[in-house]
Amino acid sequence: TMVQWRYGIGLYVPFFTAGIIAGRNDWMKSVEEMETWCVWMLRTIVVGFWILMFLEAGSGIIPIPGVNIDAGVLENLLPPIYAVPMTLALIQFFHQYFNG
Repeated sequence: TMVQWRYGIGLYVPFFTAGIIAGRNDWMKSVEEMETWCVWMLRTIVVGFWILMFLEAGSGIIPIPGVNIDAGVLENLLPPIYAVPMTLALIQFFHQYFNG
């Protein structure tokens, strides 16, 4: 049984469907041949989300003046918005550096 259905409906089903469509339409070539600016934009988005997660986690321990991050909104919006650039960045990273 699935414990958190929001991940199943919001992430697993769309990623499975996108994977089938990507395989049939040969999208991996476009991911492998991404331009440099697009690769760095994906990496910047991922690092930006890491900073947001760090600030949200740290604000519970040490209050940061002027930084008000709503944990509920961040927890609900983070998984689907973060998953796409992180997945593309990882695919591109491993293709570029570990694909002998």
